[in-house]
Amino acid sequence: MPSPNAHGSLRIKLLRLILGALLLLGGTTLLSSGALIYSTDREVQTKREQELLGGLEEKARLLGFNQALALRSLVADNLFGDVKALIFQTVSENGDIAYGLFLDSENRVWAASGLTLANEAKDAPSLTAKDLQALGISTEHKPRAALRRRAHPLGGVDVLEVTAPVVSEGTHAGTVIYGISTRHVAERLAQARDLAASRLATTLGLIGALILGSIAASYFLVKRVAVHITEPLLALRSAAGAIATGLRSNGPLAESTGVARKKWERVQIASGDELELLGAAFNSMVEANEQAFEELRVKTEQALEASRLKSEFLANMSHEIRTPMNGILGVIRLMQNQALEGKMRRYVETVDASANTLMAIINDVLDFSKLEAGKYVAQHVSYDLRLVIQEVAELMASQAHEKGLELVYRVERRVPTGVVGDPDRFRQVLTNLVGNAIKFTERGEVLIDASTPPTPQQDKTSALIKLAVVDTGPGIAPDDQKKLFSAFTQVDGSLVRKHGGTGLGLAISKHLAEAMGGEVGLESTPGQGSRFWFTLKVGVTSGGEQIRSAEWASGRRALVVEISKSWRDVVVEHLVAWGFDAHSTTSGRDAINQLELGLLENRPFSAAVVGVQMQDLDLEEFVRTIRSVPTLRSLPIVALYHMGSSVALSGLDSSLVTQLPKPLRVSELYNTLQSALTGAAAAPVSKPGVEPGRIASKLPVLVVDDNEINRYVAMEQVEQLGLRVETASNGLEALECVKRKQYVAVLMDCQMPVMDGYTSTQKIREWESGTGRHTVIIALTAHALVGERDRVLAAGMDDYLAKPVRPQSLQKTLWRHVILNRDEPELTTTLPGADKDPSALPVLDPEVPRSRKLIQLVLKNVPGQLDSLEAAFLEAMTKEVMASAHKLKGSMLSIGAPRVAELAEKMQLAAGQGNLPRKGDLARIRREFDSVSAALTEELAATAEAT
Repeated sequence: MPSPNAHGSLRIKLLRLILGALLLLGGTTLLSSGALIYSTDREVQTKREQELLGGLEEKARLLGFNQALALRSLVADNLFGDVKALIFQTVSENGDIAYGLFLDSENRVWAASGLTLANEAKDAPSLTAKDLQALGISTEHKPRAALRRRAHPLGGVDVLEVTAPVVSEGTHAGTVIYGISTRHVAERLAQARDLAASRLATTLGLIGALILGSIAASYFLVKRVAVHITEPLLALRSAAGAIATGLRSNGPLAESTGVARKKWERVQIASGDELELLGAAFNSMVEANEQAFEELRVKTEQALEASRLKSEFLANMSHEIRTPMNGILGVIRLMQNQALEGKMRRYVETVDASANTLMAIINDVLDFSKLEAGKYVAQHVSYDLRLVIQEVAELMASQAHEKGLELVYRVERRVPTGVVGDPDRFRQVLTNLVGNAIKFTERGEVLIDASTPPTPQQDKTSALIKLAVVDTGPGIAPDDQKKLFSAFTQVDGSLVRKHGGTGLGLAISKHLAEAMGGEVGLESTPGQGSRFWFTLKVGVTSGGEQIRSAEWASGRRALVVEISKSWRDVVVEHLVAWGFDAHSTTSGRDAINQLELGLLENRPFSAAVVGVQMQDLDLEEFVRTIRSVPTLRSLPIVALYHMGSSVALSGLDSSLVTQLPKPLRVSELYNTLQSALTGAAAAPVSKPGVEPGRIASKLPVLVVDDNEINRYVAMEQVEQLGLRVETASNGLEALECVKRKQYVAVLMDCQMPVMDGYTSTQKIREWESGTGRHTVIIALTAHALVGERDRVLAAGMDDYLAKPVRPQSLQKTLWRHVILNRDEPELTTTLPGADKDPSALPVLDPEVPRSRKLIQLVLKNVPGQLDSLEAAFLEAMTKEVMASAHKLKGSMLSIGAPRVAELAEKMQLAAGQGNLPRKGDLARIRREFDSVSAALTEELAATAEAT
């Protein structure tokens, strides 16, 4: 916490506040005084103006009256010259009179002065009534004198115009008009305003000086008084800062929470006012906080202990539940392999379905508990995003087809192919959403739609992927949508609900999507289906699908006949991208008509992609009808069928009909059409959802491992693939074997005595450089360290498999290198539970296959390995400890015992740094192996009973 400056910022703020208030008050006073003085002067000016104008009006009336009297006798006697002389004299002798004129009763101008630019002669100007009207002078005769203020007819200062009638013996003889200038009135008003402004400035100056003096005096007074206010407040601030600093100090810490137990600082204020009360309240608050903090520390310790017990309970429950369940599932699989008929097979299938459902529920509960506890951390490995989507679609297709639903998947071209992320959790979320859509949809289809929504910042190294699962189910009401992603929640939670489940699937999906940097959501309208979506952020290693526009397809016409609109759109989209002129329909008869019409228009179709389910015809009838038209007999037809239910075309030449399973692999459609239209050999159509089978018979594979159990496991897995196995126990033996004989592959352990796998591989490559031979070497290592894959590839190995080796991974890798000879390294995997507390791992991994012979081998040999480890520890030989720990870890990974493997890994790494394990670590690893031994014994007994 920053300390206050030497002068105390609070004091400065207080001074600024008070001075600001004084300035505001002074400014307000100054403005108020100015406004008051201005208002008063304004009233005086208005009154003065009224008085001056009143005097001028009185003068005008008197002038008009006197002139009318003087002119009455002159007009009566027709003294024309005297009238002119009087008007001229009056205007010329009185500077305030701007002009004057006389009109007789017939509006003839007898005399006028001041209305022309030259008035030297007394002769009347030649003015007419029209001239007067042009000057704005009214010639209307009025019965009495009238005044009006107007602009001077010739321009200049305003005048007060007086019009007086001249009456002779009761008869109107004429009108006399004078314009009296208001210049003197304006000048006197201007002088009065200048005087008022000068007086206002002087008064405001005096008031401003008085205010500034008051502010200066107040500043010095407040500065002296502010100290008595700010010093107690600064003392409070200092105490609070000391408390905050004390919480982060290096004092004695509590064992569980790491929080220091210490007395907090108090403040002493003796000001005799409210500040003293504030200090007392602060001290009371500190005492209360000390007590609350101590209670919080105790509660935190209890919560951490409860969390530890919960994690331990979950780990134990995982083992206790999974072990008998694996026994049940194992026995069921053995029974299913027997020749069962009738009711017995239905019973076994029912038990199998129930057991798998129960296992799924258990996995959901355990997964949700781990996610809630924050135990899941997303992994970052390279994988093919499109391939995972395809695999999920193929995996779930049978469930959809059993209900009569179409399962369609579409991947936008901009979606990257190679990405970096967590493929297992991505697959789990997508499978969950697709499974829900299939479960709740009775008719129609389920669509998987992958896209890349636009983002504000486009980055070639990363992407945001959006997956949407759209169904044609019943839809979800808005009120139910709000609670759908909560744990243990279902739209229909009643005891009579139609669909089962724990209500955890969507909650787990939400947690996983957020852990992968995305989010989940849904859009649904009751009666119109639902659209569940989720996003995830991934790294990009390769871009989107390349549009393979081909010359062989350019300009050709293709017809798509498919009842599913989504499949029609997907197929047409790709056909157009390849260069076809694609048309589509849902009716088989309409398709036949289009094919015949194309022939008549000399625009024939080159190929037809036909769904087995059409609106009006089945596939066999459709093909027979086409073959009955001679010009269509050679038309290539690609038939799309539901996986596992291809159609037999009895009595027909099916050489021109290629059947592809749904969900459709677009690459297979491309290759099939290219082969049919160009004659090029097509790649064999693979069956979706089926892994490669037995590779070959008697092809030799060399397994190199110093651990007998590991050698046996690898040998058993490779032999099940139809290969012949030979073994070596170290890298030197492997080198001699490779020199003596050619193997299709070598499974090489990396850490072995005599010669490790890295050195052996380097020497094999050196020897092969002179022979032109290249032996496929696949690394088998129990290391879960970052960079291990790079190390084995740098040593010259071709691929990498992490222990425990999954049979599917081994099968896929050998198939790729031995049969397909493709350079697509397997995705790196890590040690199960790496970077986790061993106690949180299961005693036995239920996903690792264990044969009876392997279990017996482990139970026989591992106790001796533990004795060797303890003997090396007692003799303080770190190299022997490291070697024994490595061998123990390999054995435990092979049998699927991650707890013991994790402890052995830690011992190996510590010994590699020259540190010996503690005696308590040896005791713990023996206790953990006792649990493994008991579990293996139970599993062995279960398999014996089943046999």
